[in-house]
Amino acid sequence: MTVDDATFQLVPALVAGLVATFAVLFGIIVMLAFSPVRFPLNPLYLTGSAFSIDTTAAYGWGLGVLLTVGLGYGIVVSAVLTGFQATSLEFLWGAGAGGALAVVTGTTLAYSRSLNRAVGAGQVGDPGPFLMRYGKLSLGQLIATHLIFGSIAGSLYAVLS
Repeated sequence: MTVDDATFQLVPALVAGLVATFAVLFGIIVMLAFSPVRFPLNPLYLTGSAFSIDTTAAYGWGLGVLLTVGLGYGIVVSAVLTGFQATSLEFLWGAGAGGALAVVTGTTLAYSRSLNRAVGAGQVGDPGPFLMRYGKLSLGQLIATHLIFGSIAGSLYAVLS
């Protein structure tokens, strides 16, 4: 993208968001499966359990919701790059937007008790704002995944647009 053609392009933004979401979800799944440390945060289940208490259905809902949110976040990251006419270091611009999205996500987690069926029923622990009730490791996971997402989405949007 050059400054002369700094117009927002939807299809590259959607592709960037989708690819970044798959990359981050793959990393999370690998981390949960192979890490010697047990992470209390499982984003697929936590997100999906807002729609279904059934474990299998919750994972399906979680995947669907996170993919949808990833598309939206891809649009946001791409809009930031376009708005600031970023023509170099797009991965840093994307990481900055990802950091802002981590703040938005962390803030909305404060409402988990009232919005999530499994949290309200006591089947899943209430994460609290910024996952602070799950420990510092989960807060780091929240920040890192959003920074990585933004870096991937920003870089890919710059290449595709």
